[in-house]
Amino acid sequence: MNIIEVNNLTVNYGSVTALDNINIKIKKGEFLGIIGPNGGGKTTLLKSLLGLIDPTSGQVKVNDDRPIGYVPQFSNFDRTFPIKVLDVILLGRLEGKIKFFHKFKRNDIKRAEEIMESLDILNFKDRQISQLSGGQLQKVLIARALIMDPQVMILDEPTASLDANAKTEIYNLLKKLNIDKTIIVVSHDIGVINSYIDTVACLNKTMHYHGDDTKLGKETLESVYGCPVELIAHGNTPHRVLHVHEEEGGKK
Repeated sequence: MNIIEVNNLTVNYGSVTALDNINIKIKKGEFLGIIGPNGGGKTTLLKSLLGLIDPTSGQVKVNDDRPIGYVPQFSNFDRTFPIKVLDVILLGRLEGKIKFFHKFKRNDIKRAEEIMESLDILNFKDRQISQLSGGQLQKVLIARALIMDPQVMILDEPTASLDANAKTEIYNLLKKLNIDKTIIVVSHDIGVINSYIDTVACLNKTMHYHGDDTKLGKETLESVYGCPVELIAHGNTPHRVLHVHEEEGGKK
């Protein structure tokens, strides 16, 4: 079953084309990695999947009634804002505008604590977010998305600026969540995501979609990035050997 279908999606910002005729079908339970250069349209694609922007042409269809869980880059999160971990997670339960002195239901608090316990962050539920490490904050943002009970989770650069151990911990967590959720990850970290994903899409305004083939080769990556690319494995992180393959008929 396809949980998301993108058909002939094109997005223009004035005279600038951000996405050009994108087609992809994402199966329920899939772990999809999306890679590509800066300015290649990854953020625009995420916003299209989330329904935050309207396409110039084409369609995005989500075959599920539940909201999509979204985890932004934690580097874009204001860590100086005076708010506790528990409150950040509970914000995921709010719909529409936030009201001052909003009081959360006991069931919401219980659910937040259950999620924190499952992610091993319950011990610092009353800690200010400014006191968290990057890996801890990323777990908090994942918990905020999980409290909506989404079927699909989209994560934008979830391990940016994290050390190797923290990266491995986050991806192991995502693989665990993938047991009953569809996971879509945007990342520049080719060597790491290739150890965990089921499928990969290379995006640079147009899309190279590889389906079940996760063997990314230099030729494909260089055609997407427009420059020479080195494939690097990170430390002791498990990795696949990346074989060179040819594009079939120049498909994108």
